[in-house]
Formats: sequence, structure tokens, C-alpha cells
Amino acid sequence: MAFDIRSLLVATALVCAVCAAARFLLWRMHPAMPGLLHWAWAGVVATGGLLLIAFHEQLPEILSLSAGQVLVAIALAVAWDGFRRFLGRPPVTLARLGGLVAGVVVLVALAHGAQSVPMRSLVNAAIMVLLSGAITWEIFRVTAGRTLALRATGVIYGLNTVFFVVRGVSSLTDTAEAVPLVSAGFYAFTLLWGLCVMLGVTLGMVLMASERLQDELDHQISRDPLTGTLNRRAFASLAEREVARTRRSGQPLALLMMDLDHFKQINDRLGHAAGDHYLQLFVSVAANALRAEDLLCRFGGEEFVALLPNTSADAALVVANRLRTAFAEAAGPAPATLPTCVTVSIGISEMKTTEPLENMLRRADHAMYQAKHNGRNRCEVAAALVPVPS
Repeated sequence: MAFDIRSLLVATALVCAVCAAARFLLWRMHPAMPGLLHWAWAGVVATGGLLLIAFHEQLPEILSLSAGQVLVAIALAVAWDGFRRFLGRPPVTLARLGGLVAGVVVLVALAHGAQSVPMRSLVNAAIMVLLSGAITWEIFRVTAGRTLALRATGVIYGLNTVFFVVRGVSSLTDTAEAVPLVSAGFYAFTLLWGLCVMLGVTLGMVLMASERLQDELDHQISRDPLTGTLNRRAFASLAEREVARTRRSGQPLALLMMDLDHFKQINDRLGHAAGDHYLQLFVSVAANALRAEDLLCRFGGEEFVALLPNTSADAALVVANRLRTAFAEAAGPAPATLPTCVTVSIGISEMKTTEPLENMLRRADHAMYQAKHNGRNRCEVAAALVPVPS
């Protein structure tokens, strides 16, 4: 099947312009999200390159085919930089970007001087393989937080890399005459393929931004805004799952109820900013003392709860004492206006068979108040049973 290549090029450029506009709109809606502006400018540069190629009959070849080829390569490089920023990696340095562009210009100039369509096709395929492969690598080297939209976008760039590998191999056996573009074969199919890739990638970018926003919203809903720990609602949901899993597996499950000592005096004598500082300091110390699978929650005010899967009461007592000692050292000597150092009292309970989470919390809370009654800055293990308050 033969196509009107110029019409196809103009259509592809228009689609690219629409995609660029959609990316700019996405950036305007979420200007703080890294990478979005780079994706938008990549669409603009690619549109300019495609328009130059589309009018190759009206312009000198070096200003149309060669310059257009360079602009498309620059667009991919800018998109690559955008993906690095979006994924939280260092941006591409200007020196690296300049070296990449200089290399592209040299290759395109060599192809232009050779006046060979297969040579031009080979150079274009090599550039596309390099840059599409770089984006694919950036996406699939992500191990944590790789969302469905991110994986799908990576697949698109991966397929684009494979496509241009095949295109490069086919150009080695291409017997076409030295004319810029022909209306059949791989030339037309390459444009149709590029059009599909642009649409797919832009949709992937929109979905990636949407998933990022949803993750941020979920984090805000489930986290305490001051300390970043789980709030009570999120903790209750995750803890119930852990309790159910523990009942099925028969493994031990321990809970720590922790309360900063004399916290009202800290707020009254040093101010709420100092109180916030000690709360954040405690969470920082606790994060180092606990494991990744442990659940830490700000239960209310200066009170925190930690759920420790696969942990007995004896093992939890070791963890609690380590945390208590580390916090006392981090808090340092008592401020001049406080009668004592800033410390924490901890109560520990281990889940009994068929015991509900509420009873486990109540026993740990009772043990924590026992620790305060016995002098504070200490840990106490809960008894098997505690009276249920009327």
C-alpha cells in the first residue's frame, strides 16, 4: 500500500502538537511535579522536527531532513531527562546533553554528506535505539513504586527500541535510490509507528502523573502530618490484617505502647515548637530501631504504638529498651527549664490466642502506665489479663 508521505508527515506533526499541548496542560495543572515540563517541551521540539521533514521539498535537505532529524533526537533526549526527574534521579547535565547533541549532529552530517538514503536510515535508527533504550532502562531499573502506567510506558519505549533495531538492520539491505522519502515500505510504516508511539507515550505520561497524585493523596490520608507515621485509622486497618495473618500462621505478634514522659511540661515551658521537635526526634529514633515490616503509629498527642510481627514479648522488650535508650541519648541533657530529661515509657504486650486487637492495646496501655508509675523512662511487659474498665 502506498501513502502520501507528506500528508502523513503533516498528520504526524499535528498529532505530536496535540500531544505537546496535552503535556503542557498536564504541567499547568501540576507544576510542582518534576519532569512534566520537560515532556511538554520534548513534544514541541519533536513537532518542529517533523514539520521540517514534511516540507523537505520546499527547503534545502540540510535544513529539512537533517535539521529535522536532529530536532527529533533532541526531543527524545529532553524526554529522557524528564523521565529521570520524574523518577527522582539527578537530571541530565548540560555537558552530557551537549555531548549527546554534538554526537547526533556529527552522525547526521555524515549521513547528509554521503547522500545515501540507507545511510540516513541507519543513522536515524541508531539514534532512536540509543535514546529510546535509555528511557526504557530508566523506567525498568526502578524496583520500588513501579506503577502499572510506568510499566506500560516502559513497554512502549522498549518496543520502539526493538522496532528501530529492525529498521536499522533493514536499512543495511535497502536498495532504494537516493531520494529523501518514498511512499511505500518501511518509510510509511515508520511514520505510522511513530504516531502510535506518541499517542501511547502521552497517555502513559498522563496516567503516570495521575497515579503519582493518587499515591500522594493516599499518603496524606493515612499519615500523621507532623511525624509522617501512620494515623490511627490507617494503623487499625493494617493492624487487623496483621492480626489475622498471625492467627493463621501461629507466629507471635507484639505491640509497643509508647508515651513521652512529662510532655505537657515540654509544651508549657518550652513551647509547642519544642514539643513538635521532640515528637519528630522520637519518630526518627524509632524508625532506626524498628524494622521495615513493623507498623509505627502516632496514636494521639505524645502517644505512639508499634506493632511488631513475628516478635515475642521477650524480643519486643529488647527492641523497646534499645529504642528507649537511643531516644534518651538523642534527646540529650534536660533543658534548663525542665526538671528532668526528655524520655519515653513503654508498655509491651504479646497477642494471646483469639485475642482482639483492642484487648492487646489495652494491656500494652496498662503496662505503659505501670512503667510511668514505677519511675518513667522504663519498659514493662503486660500481664496476661487486665481488668476491663466499666
